[in-house]
Amino acid sequence: MADESIERVPRSVVRVRLRQVRDGRVRFAVERIRGPADVWQAVRGYYAGADREILSALYLDARHAPVCFHVIAVGSRNAAHAAPADVLKPALLANASALVLVHNHPSGDPEPSAEDVALTASVRRACELLGLHLLDHLVVVDDGFVSLGERGLL
Repeated sequence: MADESIERVPRSVVRVRLRQVRDGRVRFAVERIRGPADVWQAVRGYYAGADREILSALYLDARHAPVCFHVIAVGSRNAAHAAPADVLKPALLANASALVLVHNHPSGDPEPSAEDVALTASVRRACELLGLHLLDHLVVVDDGFVSLGERGLL
């Protein structure tokens, strides 16, 4: 039995406020994403010549117009790691309805790895729980891309 003479002191917790911090602008040549080629067109300048893997997402409104571009992780020459929460937090803050994952392979080979497929599956499951739509995951290189969606890997 607990000693009732011990006085409980109310514990305080930190109150937080979330807000999106805008970090400049990225110009896109497309107004609405209709397919993977539009995504590649929109982000290829950002990835041109990158010497390490960069995982980003293009967040879209309900009409698939870009509302936010966010770099989620910058990795090494052959890996960039992130958890689904790292991908989806910016989507929620931007009030996005859909998103497209994008990362590059500095090797120049756009073939998706087993890790790429696993990340796609975990982000897709998390999106379903939050009512978001994962449209695609692109692996980009300087002269093209591979769409995991077109490969049936979503």
